[in-house]
Parts: sequence; C-alpha cells; structure tokens
Amino acid sequence: MGLLRHSFKPQGALHLLSNIILFSSLLSGSAAQDDSTRLRDCLSGSSILASLVTFSDATNWENVTSPWSLRFNPEPAAVVVPRTKDEVAAALACAVNAGVKVSPLNGGHSYGAYGLGGVDGALVINMERFTETSFDEATGLFTYGGGSRVGPTATWLWENHGRHFPHVRANWVGLSGSSIGGGFGTTSRFLGTPMDNLDSVEVMLYNGTVVTASRKENPDLFFVIQGAGSSYGILLSLTTRTWKPEYELVTNFTISLGDVDIDTGVQALMDIQDWAMTEAPDTFALRWQLAGEWNGSGYFYGNPDDFAPLFAGLVERLPNTTVTTTSTQDFWSMENFAAPLLNGTADTFPPRSMYLQALVLRSDQPLTFESAKALYQHTTLAFNRTDMTKFGFLDLWGGVSRDVDDSAQAMAYANNQWLIRWEGRLANGLSEWPADGIEYMQAGFRPFQDQLKKEGVPLRGFVNYRDTELTEEEWSVRLYGENYEKMKGIKTEMDPMGVFDTHAQSIRSS
Repeated sequence: MGLLRHSFKPQGALHLLSNIILFSSLLSGSAAQDDSTRLRDCLSGSSILASLVTFSDATNWENVTSPWSLRFNPEPAAVVVPRTKDEVAAALACAVNAGVKVSPLNGGHSYGAYGLGGVDGALVINMERFTETSFDEATGLFTYGGGSRVGPTATWLWENHGRHFPHVRANWVGLSGSSIGGGFGTTSRFLGTPMDNLDSVEVMLYNGTVVTASRKENPDLFFVIQGAGSSYGILLSLTTRTWKPEYELVTNFTISLGDVDIDTGVQALMDIQDWAMTEAPDTFALRWQLAGEWNGSGYFYGNPDDFAPLFAGLVERLPNTTVTTTSTQDFWSMENFAAPLLNGTADTFPPRSMYLQALVLRSDQPLTFESAKALYQHTTLAFNRTDMTKFGFLDLWGGVSRDVDDSAQAMAYANNQWLIRWEGRLANGLSEWPADGIEYMQAGFRPFQDQLKKEGVPLRGFVNYRDTELTEEEWSVRLYGENYEKMKGIKTEMDPMGVFDTHAQSIRSS
C-alpha cells in the first residue's frame, strides 16, 4: 500500500483541517456540549449547508429518516442532502470536528438500514442529488452519480444509447450500493455482476479529498470498494462497462414440475444443476423458487433459434408432470418484465419488516441431494407461520464467475454456482415483528447449513444479502474470506479516524 494519488480536491477539502481547528477553538470553551450539539452548530451555522440539513425537530423528519427495512429504526443525528462535492466535504468537516460517524445513503434498501447508520447518532449524507450521467461512445464506458437508482439510470442509457449494464432486479434500488455489493442480475451469468463491470470509482475520503480508484489507479482503494465501499468513503460517481445486445429478442421461460413429492423435486433440481454445469451456455439465466411449488423461470440471451433444442435438452431430464411456457420479447421489454417498471418512477418494493439469510455455493462444491433436501424440507415445506410469509429462491450463477479470483476484490465470490436466499416477511396487516421470528427462520435454515458443514462446504455469503444477525467472526469469513485482514489494513490507511464505522458490519482498522 502506497500513498493515494489524488484526482481532485474540492474547496471544502482544501480547508478541512483549518475548519476543524477553527470549530474546535470556537467550541473549546463549551466542553459540556455533546457531539450532536457540536454537529448541529456546525451544520446549521454553515452558509452552504444550513438549507440542506434536516434535524429531528423538523416536521418532515420521519419521512427523511424512514427505513426501508422496518425491523430497524436507527435515529440519525442529522441528514444532509448535498448538491456539490464542496457541500459533501463541508458536511464531512462538521462530522469529523464533532466526532460523529458518517453514513453515506444511496437508495436506502439495506436489509439492516445501514444507509441510515444502522445505529443511532450518525450523520447521514443522502446522495440523492448526485445523479448526473454521461456516456463515452469511443470506449463504451458509462458514468453515473453516486446517488443514482437502478431504473432511471438503466432507462437513460438504453433510451439514449441502446446499451445495457448488468444490474439487480429492482427498479428503485440504489445503483451504487447494489453494484459494490455484488448486484447479481439476469445478465450476470454472461456479462458478470455490476461489480465485475466497474471500471473506476470517484470517492471522497474522510478528510474531504477526492480520489479516483480503479484496477490501475489507487488499486487498494478499488479493491475494498468492491464489497465494502461505504466503510471507506463516499461514492461520488462510478464508471462501468456497457454492452449492446447481440440479438434483438430475448426468450423468457417458465418450468413447473407439478404436484411432486420432495424426493422427486430435489432430484429434478439435481438434474437441473447437472445440465446447467455441463450443457447450459452462459447466456441462460434461471431462478428456481424456494418458497412455493417446484418451479422456476428464466431468460435466454443467446440466438433465439438455438433456444428450442437447448431447452428441450433440459426438460427431457425432468419429471413427465413438468409443464413449461416460453415467450419472446425485444430486449428492453424483457428488461421491464424481469425488473418490473424498470422505466417507472416509483419503488416497486415498498418498505417491509423481514429477516433474510443467504448462502452461496461454488461450482466445486455444489448442491448434493442431501443438502438440497435439507434445504427444502426444513424451510419452505416446514414453514407454518401465519404472522409471517415466506420468500426465497436459488439463482443459478456460474458462467463467467469462473474467471473471478477471490483475491482480486474484497468480496470473495470466485466460481459461484448458486445464490440461495431464504427470507421471512411480516404478514400483511401486522405491524410488529414476532419476538421469535428470527430464531424461527434461523431454525429452518440451520439443517441446510449443518449438512453443508458435514460435507466440508464452507459457509459463504453475499454482501447485498447481509445476514444482520451474524457475528463479526461469521460475516467476515462468509463475505470476505482471506481478504478480511487486508481490508482492515487498508482501512487504517484510508480512514484512520474510523469516520465511516457506523454499523455492526462496517470494516474497522486492524
């Protein structure tokens, strides 16, 4: 690790240290003032921030700080909505001076409400006004602001340039947060994840300095951004590679096994896995349901003329009760089908109370009949709650993840084959999460984990699907593997004051 190469210093960054000295001298005679009071005095006394900040006594405070994940309700010290880099730097100066932690907020769809700090007392810097976009025709690189959301950004690129970048299946999710946390989508098997496609990022560090990070420039910072970016700075903009569809039409398909017993359903899943690992092209995407009947759906992005014989080869392995459907649409229409209302103007995933668990299996240690049976038998087939509903799936990964090296980025996800998600949601009409809800959901998922351990399969996770109940020993290994110690060392260099240590799964200095 070496010195950072600075790409730009906003006016606020140039005066950050002098500002800290100034504010400290002004407040030194008021030792009784607590951190939040110091922060409020600084923010409200700033000529460039006073109109951009909201405090808890504002009439709109509840709306400004309402979490998406309703099981959590952190209380920020204040929320700033900056418009410029100078304003971001000024807000950081106030927080550093007051000894208050800082939480950058993109879309706010964290399962632990981490964008709002995850715990009480953080200064939230809401980046929603940083949505500028630009496209370089010569390189095919697309740059978007750190406050961008998936739907509007993907729509702008398609409507103006006819190009696509991999993204998650939710229109109003923050694009920065989902991209640096993996962001698996329907085109990720052949294009890679959003994280794979990142070319560079523009980051403001704790001291207001702005740097560009990529695989060649400030590579250590780029390394940690890919999996833990919010622990190291504020993402001002991101630049990604893009893709122009080779074929105009995309095929959508559904598969339903019908009313089969668990052994037949599990064996079908084994046959699907074998086919996927030996015959399926990377352009074949599949999501197999965990909550519900034995069924799944997916997309084919290859030559439409190749789909029928390819699909027939899969279906012939399945029970004779299997029913399938297929349809074709142009690429953009299918994008809006896979991610409903991608080109809309409102969130299709409203706030809710939930608890999520997720595991990733690799191609060298995929599902076995025993592990798949343990998964289905103790989760969806045993689920018997009326105060919660169940949700879950298995996303077929594989594809170009074969080319990923765990040591190339903070999140360890080389050779991933399945992304498995199991989730309990508070039933409609109820307002209070059940006292035993977490333990109930964990108990259902535990036999699957125990079977994996019995088979010698390490438990691995997925950053975008953080399990909020894991200990540091657990989440650090599941998400980052052998990269964790390196990440802590980089943290010491990039954020020595721990300004961005806001929640339980933040990266802290070694």
